[in-house]
This record gives sequence, structure tokens and C-alpha cells, in this order.
Amino acid sequence: MMIKTYWEQLSKRERWLVSLMSVVVLVSLFYFALWEPLQSGIEEKRKRVTAQTMQLQTMRQQAAEVEQLRRSSRGSQRKVSNSSSLLVIIERTSKQKGLKASLKKVQPDGEDGVRLWLEDVAFDQMIDWLKLLKQHHGIYIDDISVEAREAPGRVDSRILLRVSP
Repeated sequence: MMIKTYWEQLSKRERWLVSLMSVVVLVSLFYFALWEPLQSGIEEKRKRVTAQTMQLQTMRQQAAEVEQLRRSSRGSQRKVSNSSSLLVIIERTSKQKGLKASLKKVQPDGEDGVRLWLEDVAFDQMIDWLKLLKQHHGIYIDDISVEAREAPGRVDSRILLRVSP
């Protein structure tokens, strides 16, 4: 009753202004309490979906690469049967990777191993060669000793390589 009395006491112009302000307040309340949070939430979800879609595409691409590498390593990994074929592989791959001059001594170690002495070899080049032996021939490092030389990136090393069982 009190509001009705108050409303009737207002002039026509004041009623019109109060009505207009009520509409403005209701529209503002609707916008700031419902519409804007809803729209910003939808936009945030769109951004997350886009980011996750890109991540999924990257993961699928990487999974395909992994599968391809798996298949290629199964087919290309040649097992070494004994130390004499291991010596041949070491000779061939050391030439291929430019390590032949650094390879000072090669000595068989049992049926499935070879000891190597490398002098003044580039560390990165040696690691690349050992990686090639592991990935393509199933030859792993059983023991390694690496000593730095005065020249940066150059090392002397003694390595015992074995054939993967």
C-alpha cells in the first residue's frame, strides 16, 4: 500500500522517469547478472575447445609418427649375430659418421661384445654414432668412460658395446 500511495503522489513526469529508470535497472541487471557471464563463459569454453582440439591433433600426429618409427625400427633393426659381424658394423658405421680416424683400437670382448678406444673425437658426433648403432643395429653401450680434452667438445673415450639379447 505504501508504494501505491507513493506512486500516486508523484507527478506524471516523475512517474515516467521512475519507470524509465526501472527499465534501465532491469536491463542492466539482466545484462550484468545473466547475459555477460553467460557469454564470457561460452567464449572461454570455445577457446578451451579450440586449444584442446589443437592439442588432440598434435597428439594424433605424434602418435602416427611414433607408430611409423616403431614399424620402421622393427623392419630396419638388424640384429648382430656375433662379434665378427659387430666388428664389420662398427667399421662401416664409423666411416659413415666420420669417426674412422678417431677409432684407435677395436678389440672383441667375448661372443657378443667389442671394446673401442676413441681419441680426440667430437662428443656430439660420437653420441650420434652410438645412437645409430642402438637404433639401427640393436647394439647397446655396456660400459663407457669419457674424458674431456682441452679443446671444447672433444673427448677421449673407452666404450664396451654389446649386442642386444
